[in-house]
Amino acid sequence: MPDEFDFKNYKTFDEFGKTLEGNKYIHGLYLKAVNHPVRREILKIINKKHKISESELFEILKKNKVLKNKEIFDYNIDYLLKAFCIQRSKENPENTKNVYEITQNGKVIEYL
Repeated sequence: MPDEFDFKNYKTFDEFGKTLEGNKYIHGLYLKAVNHPVRREILKIINKKHKISESELFEILKKNKVLKNKEIFDYNIDYLLKAFCIQRSKENPENTKNVYEITQNGKVIEYL
């Protein structure tokens, strides 16, 4: 699988995604995202709630004993964002609180 430095030969990530190697990279990233048990649980929670704040999501995961470390939480959230399974938005422009929503790619959790 190519690493992120291989993108330098392309003007955009979308252009890279249209190549065979780019398509394989994105597909592999997506499969790793949805097949990981912690990330699956995150997707299930976000899908059920539709929109959820970062702090509420972390508290639910801690309560359910899925994870207890904020760094591991951040890593898995970043992975899901990178795989386009969730998106981050702000509740309102003045508020700095992150809110997560499931994307069409993340809705695969309904079938797993």
